[in-house]
Amino acid sequence: MKKNTFLAVVFISAAVLCIAAYAASTGACPGWLPVVAVMLAFPTSVLSLFLWWNASNTKGDIPFTGY
Repeated sequence: MKKNTFLAVVFISAAVLCIAAYAASTGACPGWLPVVAVMLAFPTSVLSLFLWWNASNTKGDIPFTGY
């Protein structure tokens, strides 16, 4: 995947996190729905941010991230 794709995923998942926080604070939806959204969006955001940070603009491999 390209570096721009990782950045787009970061922004989309950050938007989902913001919408979930707003929905939870206003009570616009049941309490479990923002929790599920955060559980899915947060790891996606963190991993995409890490992969964006490590991806280079040249053709090549992404380095192993470890555990």
